[in-house]
Amino acid sequence: MQKADYDPEIFMSIAGTEEMTVDMIRYLYDYVDTPTLASIASAITEDISGNRVSFVSNLILNYTNVCNVRCNFCAFYRTGSEQDSYTFTIDRVIEEIEKYYDRFGITQLLIQGGVNPSLDLDYYLSLFRRIKTEFPRIGINGLSTSEISFIAKKAKISVEDLLRQLKDAGLETVPGAGAEMFDADVRKMLGRPKGSDSEWLGVMEIAHRMGIRTTATMMFGHVENSYHRADHLYRLLTLQRKYHGFLSFTPWNFEPGKTRLERDGLVTRRSGGDAVVRNIAISRIAFGHEIPVIQSSWLTNGIQMGQITVCSGANDWGGTIYDEKVIPATGKDVGNLRKETIIQALKDIGKVPVERDNLYRTVKVY
Repeated sequence: MQKADYDPEIFMSIAGTEEMTVDMIRYLYDYVDTPTLASIASAITEDISGNRVSFVSNLILNYTNVCNVRCNFCAFYRTGSEQDSYTFTIDRVIEEIEKYYDRFGITQLLIQGGVNPSLDLDYYLSLFRRIKTEFPRIGINGLSTSEISFIAKKAKISVEDLLRQLKDAGLETVPGAGAEMFDADVRKMLGRPKGSDSEWLGVMEIAHRMGIRTTATMMFGHVENSYHRADHLYRLLTLQRKYHGFLSFTPWNFEPGKTRLERDGLVTRRSGGDAVVRNIAISRIAFGHEIPVIQSSWLTNGIQMGQITVCSGANDWGGTIYDEKVIPATGKDVGNLRKETIIQALKDIGKVPVERDNLYRTVKVY
């Protein structure tokens, strides 16, 4: 099928269907122009949330950069022998949260780092209990599926038992980190362990079955093609229809700086704005009402692109940023972003800013 084979009637039938397939999603990627996608996606989002766009007062806490997975797309990890390797003690974590908790009204803590073999289950249980005791307003959005799987194996318990203990200690939700792109060949090129796609989906399914809500992500703009992106969205959609455990979905574009993929010449530049808008819009069309919240992923694209994606199918800005470390490791300076800036950015494009908490419940309407 060539570009000339695009048929508006086929597109409209896809956009209106509740039985999305991989081929349908791929058609959107390969044959539909960006303005059309953005327009249809925006209409779907307006039907879901009207003119409101949510955001959260969030703190990202990267508690360690020591990781034994060593992905080809990551510039953040260290093996543990480098001078800039670090692991926070529990006291240090508490000190970091104290800097921002009251001053900025933090309600969500995204805490993840690396798969650090020196840390055991007691570290995480003690850490989460301490956080919930000292910062009761915070919803802990904690640990990647890779971290969860490793902790369970090291403790010689099931993922379900681990999640139950973490939940009792204060874990509220599980972030979508580690999804990247599910295709096995792509994951091999990304340096992800064999079977890690099934591992990610498996951990999420266990969490959903237990009533623990999670988020979903997709990293695009590296070695994947349209089929891989479509397949990724379809697998998420399939799991969502079983339990409706995903709170939101965030597609984010790969930052190649200082990564092995860049050094090996496999990825030489980051995706542009058109790709960002297309992935936001297509995910909204593919998921429809099944995953009601699409997040703009402003962090890798800046405030203006955040505004554009909010007008192209996204209805959540994401969160505030204070000293996040993963993206800056690539050489990209993201700085900090306070909620006043988010509120103004949304008002500037005619949206109603809605502050939410970790579970996407309304805190305040501006």
